[in-house]
Amino acid sequence: MSEHKRTPALAAAALAFCALAAGNVLGEQANRERYPDAKIDPAKGVEGDVGFSDTIQYWRTEADLERNAGMADKPDEQWKLNGKHMDLDRIDLHPGHMAVDEGAALVKKLAARDAAFLTCLGEGTADLKGKAAAYPKFDAALGRIVTVEGRIEHCAKSVLGEEIPQGKPANTKISVYFKSLSAGVPIKVDIGDGKVMEAYRRGEQSFYARTGQLNMACASCHVPGSIMGHKLRGETPTTPFGDTAHFPTYRTPVGALESIQERFARCHNQMRTQKLKPGDPAYTDLEVFMTVLSNGYPVSVPSAR
Repeated sequence: MSEHKRTPALAAAALAFCALAAGNVLGEQANRERYPDAKIDPAKGVEGDVGFSDTIQYWRTEADLERNAGMADKPDEQWKLNGKHMDLDRIDLHPGHMAVDEGAALVKKLAARDAAFLTCLGEGTADLKGKAAAYPKFDAALGRIVTVEGRIEHCAKSVLGEEIPQGKPANTKISVYFKSLSAGVPIKVDIGDGKVMEAYRRGEQSFYARTGQLNMACASCHVPGSIMGHKLRGETPTTPFGDTAHFPTYRTPVGALESIQERFARCHNQMRTQKLKPGDPAYTDLEVFMTVLSNGYPVSVPSAR
């Protein structure tokens, strides 16, 4: 075939290929933006894992964990314990315990400057016991959803004029101390509050939204039919149910204390997408969503993972 005859044929083939590629892209567009919904019922709290991953049978109570402790030594089974087996050893000291002491010292120091700092944390009382189990919550006076870390930041600034930003060590240490005073108390985010449920729905959207160079969502690793239960970069993703109960936690792989929103940011880095700062409204909404999935499960702080 002569050169001038081949050229139109090649052009036609190229156009056909481009049209096919465009058709494929358009056909996949609906799947690109959102991971398929797993139909989670927020009213079920942590019991929503029944029929989801069904791993709650192994970690629902300490008795269940004790009975299934042997699974921790089986690489293909360990993920089913949802990391809760690491909470059984209450005697073994780790940096999370030291962070509780450091957080307590910080609270004492700040309250010595102005006792209103402590009563701000306690929403009118100096007694913080059991308070953290109800977070995140809607604060009518502030007009927004507040997390424990957000409360700490607000009280430091409004009472003392001091910046203790979310995601910074001082804030996280105070949070560990604050939450340790609710250890053993079942999480009870108020889903009867309309503002909380609005945040839950926004967080739910974020959970399923695909993003970044890898086109992944939180759900890509944490719902049935996803990577959940399979190895990924040396880790095996687990169910999201009951997950927020142990945060902030000492993360042994990175050698640092980490809040739940810092963990979100780390995940976004791994997904090759733009991370947000702890305290960003989108991360706060995602924390609401995730914590509702822990409703009914006891706070387990300090912890290590």
